[in-house]
Amino acid sequence: MGRPENPIDPEAGPVQRFAVELRALRAEAGGPTYRSMAQRTPYSAAALSRAAAGERLPSAELTRAYVTACGGDPDEWEKRRQAAAGELAALPHEDQDARESPYRGLARFEPGDAAVFFGRDQLVADLTELVRGHRCAVVLGKVIKAD
Repeated sequence: MGRPENPIDPEAGPVQRFAVELRALRAEAGGPTYRSMAQRTPYSAAALSRAAAGERLPSAELTRAYVTACGGDPDEWEKRRQAAAGELAALPHEDQDARESPYRGLARFEPGDAAVFFGRDQLVADLTELVRGHRCAVVLGKVIKAD
């Protein structure tokens, strides 16, 4: 059994309400573990868990995977997700801080997070060249070109 999820106040906003609803769907499905849900989707257990964490609105793809793994209707849930996104967009900017941050902590990035990656084409090209030109390459978070 995994660790218990943190409580979420559905009155805190549209993201939190949507997360509570996702958790309720999972409970109605018999409470499958995120690991078992991940085996039926292209997403990791951590990504599925984050979808229902109430910190940010999950992508359409992640929501569809979560709902499908719980036996729900993905089209109905996409309408719910879009309604939550509309409510979120209508909030004053300071209430949207969690949505704006691309930082994911130590959790891995998923395909639904692709929108936060841009402007790094040259860095990727430099790293690719470095790896192809050396048997061993260490990446430390600061670009150092090997001559």
